[in-house]
Amino acid sequence: MYIDDDKQDEQQIVPTSDNKQRIYSYIKDNPGSHLRRISQKLLIAMGDIQYQLKFLEKSGLIKSRHIWLYKTYYTFSILGERYENILAILQQETPRDVILYLIENPGATQSEIVRHKGFTAPTINWHMSRLIEIGLVYSCKEGRFVKYYLEGNVEDIITLLKLYHPSVWNKLSNRLAELFLDIASQSRPGRDGAGEKNDASENTNEQAEERREIEDRMYKEI
Repeated sequence: MYIDDDKQDEQQIVPTSDNKQRIYSYIKDNPGSHLRRISQKLLIAMGDIQYQLKFLEKSGLIKSRHIWLYKTYYTFSILGERYENILAILQQETPRDVILYLIENPGATQSEIVRHKGFTAPTINWHMSRLIEIGLVYSCKEGRFVKYYLEGNVEDIITLLKLYHPSVWNKLSNRLAELFLDIASQSRPGRDGAGEKNDASENTNEQAEERREIEDRMYKEI
């Protein structure tokens, strides 16, 4: 069972005999999670988490990469750096909300995003810089304003949102869901062919499912 409270007391963390399986299953269902988040959600001590993650990575069942301040974990069914970046962002509330806001409001300015999140301008500026750095957002100056748009194909984000964050997706209205799909096919300022799919989009659901089945067989053999 996964625990939704990120602020669980350290004394509640207890070791169990099936930690390896629990950690693998959690990463499979929540790709892009980082070490501390996995420990908090599963109530497993950090030392045990680190040991099991190293074992799973050496066994070829999971992979990791650093994104900003975090080392994030994925199964090998996740193909492409763009997908890894999106999944890591979807695990973090503030940048995830910014991404969702830009899907609904392409061309939003920093001040509009600040009002939406209720954070300070420097905080939002930090997040926007990081999102631009990993290639999920780009900025375009229009008159006196700098506006922000999502980089690449929006359908990539929608696909991963539906697959790994159904509760977030289900909160959106049918009108908003249709808007997402309409925006995904539109061109945007400053980007030629922005609506075209990139290489990472070739990671179809069928391919991912096949790789998950292979990973599960590999896991059972360990």
